[in-house]
Amino acid sequence: MTNITLKQIRAFVAVASEGSFTKAADRLHVTQSTLTSAIKALEDEIGLQVLDRSTRSVSPTRQGSVFLPIAQRLLRDLEDALDDLRMEAERERGSVSVCAAGSFITYVLTPALMQLASNYPGIHAKLTEGTTESVAQQVLSGEADFGVTTLFEPLPELDAALLLTDVYGAVYCTGHALNNEQGTLTWASLTSHTMIRLSQANGIRVVLDRELRISNLFNDTAYEVSSVASLQALLRRGFGFSALPALAAKSLVVEGLRFSPLIRPGIRRKLYVVKKKGRSLSPAALSMFQAMIDALENMSADPAIDVAFTQGEVRAFCQA
Repeated sequence: MTNITLKQIRAFVAVASEGSFTKAADRLHVTQSTLTSAIKALEDEIGLQVLDRSTRSVSPTRQGSVFLPIAQRLLRDLEDALDDLRMEAERERGSVSVCAAGSFITYVLTPALMQLASNYPGIHAKLTEGTTESVAQQVLSGEADFGVTTLFEPLPELDAALLLTDVYGAVYCTGHALNNEQGTLTWASLTSHTMIRLSQANGIRVVLDRELRISNLFNDTAYEVSSVASLQALLRRGFGFSALPALAAKSLVVEGLRFSPLIRPGIRRKLYVVKKKGRSLSPAALSMFQAMIDALENMSADPAIDVAFTQGEVRAFCQA
């Protein structure tokens, strides 16, 4: 493998293009002796002469004429690549992909995306809804720069930081019998009512299945759906209730359903931001990440939702 340098290629292209060592030296802002040394080192390295010199002019040799357009293209490609890197560093260009729970996309990443678009319109962003398992898979495969999901045990391949926790509660329509219950609802008070659960692929369901004091109460639940949208269709018609964390229930409450926190026991879901272990975020991803943190800090106060991170934890996560 040869040891040809970028400095030598630039020197050859400048001299061949200008037809003069003097003009080429002025173009590159170097001394003529520096230029001469670079050309000599290039010819010594490849073992043949690339420039014919005379007292009046300098021109490429036959071999130099063949190499010249290739060298020019190499320099153009390098400049284009460096320009792309500069534009990414300055957030004028770039892309970011985030995979997260659906409710987090709706109430946090949507306003974050709007802020990103306003501040850095050249950045392309992609938001993908995923389950606990698929979020981790997308981050590990590199499909997503970072993700937001529940974690039930540490994954050594991922860096993780807790973002928020939210309380589980019962979701039901205004005409449901649970409206007649007095005081704060308990899990035990739900057992005489029809429960609709999300599928086991959803982290919302997994949290409850891992809590034996709750799962044992609803072993005989017969109704299960795969998405919050399907829950909404059933609950609005007065068919049963569901147990959801507060952030996931927000869109249903907007549609006219009720959300009542549950106690004995009080259960909280934990949402973490995750990225590949030791992988730094690109400038575009870092911009989206900061917009997400801003959106969390600007969320309306809700006693059922607790933003759990500190700025120190955020910095540590980005630098990990």
